[in-house]
Amino acid sequence: MEIVYLDTNIVLDFLDNKRVGFETAQKVLEIIYRSGYTIAISEDMLSTIYYISKEKKRTLEFFEFIFESEWRVVGFGIETIQEVISFSKERNLDFEDVLQCLVAKREKAKYLITNDKKFVNCGVDILTGEEFLKKRK
Repeated sequence: MEIVYLDTNIVLDFLDNKRVGFETAQKVLEIIYRSGYTIAISEDMLSTIYYISKEKKRTLEFFEFIFESEWRVVGFGIETIQEVISFSKERNLDFEDVLQCLVAKREKAKYLITNDKKFVNCGVDILTGEEFLKKRK
């Protein structure tokens, strides 16, 4: 089964109907589910999402949902962190973006979906939510 890796901003957009990307995130997740992809996110995203979210109870219920829906919540470990540090220093890149990209690559994700226009490329097909929707039509 093919894997789609979601960046933090896509999940936040999905959870908050006041965010600009809300409708796009809703459509992205609908297509992902209909297409039978496995969804993956990194475990560090849970604390980030909870911290940013204004609806704490809804966020916790969403976490329960992703575990029940068998999303892959993947760890990264010290080796990946060391690789991220090295990659980020060499190319002067955003640590968190590199972390998400390398975890997606390690998980062999077909796509990494993000709304970050300048997301680092580490060998995974990176698409915005809109690009993913166009590709899947």
